[in-house]
Amino acid sequence: MIYLASPYSHPDPLIMRTRFLLAEQCCARLLQSGQFVYSPIVHCHELAQKFALPTDFAFWKLYNFDMLRRADAFVVLRISGWDESTGVRAEYETAKALGMTCGFVTEEGEEISWPE
Repeated sequence: MIYLASPYSHPDPLIMRTRFLLAEQCCARLLQSGQFVYSPIVHCHELAQKFALPTDFAFWKLYNFDMLRRADAFVVLRISGWDESTGVRAEYETAKALGMTCGFVTEEGEEISWPE
């Protein structure tokens, strides 16, 4: 299973919604190509919205790390803010510490590039 990390938290709710939609689109493309994927944004955004749960990394950190430990690979969705995200950075560092294969994917989900 691929753990798909992507930025999410932002003061502007429209940016957060856009990030959710991009992660959702990427998950769909990966699934269409036969790859199993877990995205904390896709799986938890609507839940957080519906039940007024916090949307910050501090609240979701333990949950996300538990799911990350269950994955076989770690992939970062390269959308605006990916390189500034505290959550993505922490997840990446954890994935590396776990010895996971790490890479990147475009928002279309068509190309995963793995570092040499």
